[in-house]
Amino acid sequence: MKFYSISFVFFFFMTLASAQHQHNSANTDVPSTHGMLIFGKEKIYASHLPMFHSPHDYQIILELELDNNAKKLFIADQENNSEYNTYMIEPETFILPDMIQNPRPFKVNLYRGHFERGGKKIASDIVVSIKQVIFYKKFNAAEARSGTTNFIFFGNTKEQFMAHQITNKPDFDQILQVKTASDALVKNDKYKVINVNKSENSPIGVAGNDIQVDVNGINYAITVLKQLYLEFDDLK
Repeated sequence: MKFYSISFVFFFFMTLASAQHQHNSANTDVPSTHGMLIFGKEKIYASHLPMFHSPHDYQIILELELDNNAKKLFIADQENNSEYNTYMIEPETFILPDMIQNPRPFKVNLYRGHFERGGKKIASDIVVSIKQVIFYKKFNAAEARSGTTNFIFFGNTKEQFMAHQITNKPDFDQILQVKTASDALVKNDKYKVINVNKSENSPIGVAGNDIQVDVNGINYAITVLKQLYLEFDDLK
């Protein structure tokens, strides 16, 4: 009986250790600074700046919630600096998938321009929270690079945006503010995947460019208002 108890305890701890090892192996992400593009006035959105290596190998689009003062500051700065299309937040460090799965308020610094490339800090330690996850995808090294130009379309009746759907290297990150008269594109879903070019995977033109997009075989007209961000180097 004594031998059985010792064997049982040994087996129990070995099983527990194995399970813990498997859990740790499955989650290899570490805390990091996950810079994000921030945009919008009617609603505030953020797009994670992705790369093809851990812990940044995610394409994520969020709707954020800011307190009234921070939101007013951000909107006013956009209106007073119309020559700038790019704003970014530099969050405190955290494990990205953990924050998405179990969101909590976190602090960010707000920049006009790129926070790592000479951008101007306009506010510090703003508290933000995730109101809604619009899009979430972890990159898969085995996935084939897309041969067509697809975008994630999202927004509301007052403001609409498009983010290039990233697949595999080499690729690019492009965020556009757009406008469409089609209610069908902006209702019912968090986002829609739209096709812009069926023959290649490349950025699309900017301001004043009227384009036709395809969603499940139906064509819609979209006008590109401005480009908020375009990045190649981080996705080589």
